Amino acid sequence: MMEYEGEPIEGLPEVLPDGESLIWQGRPTVGAMLKRVFFVPQLALYFGLLIGGHTIYRLTESVPLAQVLGTFVWQSGLAATVLLLLVWLARAYARSILYTLTSARLVVRSGVALPMMVNIPIEQIISADLRVHRDGTGDILLRATADRQLYWVLLWPNVSAWYSRPVRPCLRGLGDPNLVAKAFADVASQQVDVVTQDQGADESQLMTRGHAVPAS
Repeated sequence: MMEYEGEPIEGLPEVLPDGESLIWQGRPTVGAMLKRVFFVPQLALYFGLLIGGHTIYRLTESVPLAQVLGTFVWQSGLAATVLLLLVWLARAYARSILYTLTSARLVVRSGVALPMMVNIPIEQIISADLRVHRDGTGDILLRATADRQLYWVLLWPNVSAWYSRPVRPCLRGLGDPNLVAKAFADVASQQVDVVTQDQGADESQLMTRGHAVPAS
């Protein structure tokens, strides 16, 4: 994809600094985007019922068959055009989205016409909820700290539609949701260990500074 050729590492705006390692990368599946973002199966059923009901109604009204068929053809063509456009959008977004988890942050790359990247440090993620669907794919719904400014427009479709405030990022349609959830848990535990060690070092320095030195 031409708009991403300038990335030093796919899915990242820059080379990872020293001490930061790549843990996992993944994309949403096309099927998940079709079902849970663009609702293509639901719309196909809706259009089918609407066109079928209208056709039956006109037949019961003794409308000439040729006229009924003509209306059926243009209505079906219009519905098919809309559905094909949504299928194309689902495939385009599924290919453009790339989730990158490192030892220090989560990077969400998204966008078809205008690519966007959102960086969320691991220490600013306070919870991650896993949802596994019938097709085996899963979503990971994140909750960030209150002081983290996240924008629904920049994250869409990688955002929960049911949580507008606060905005909750969502890793959608993962083919291996349990593996990704375990990776998140491991990174979070490592981050907690680092913070704990830093706090312990700070307390040790304070105790050393406050220790009385005997006079010679």
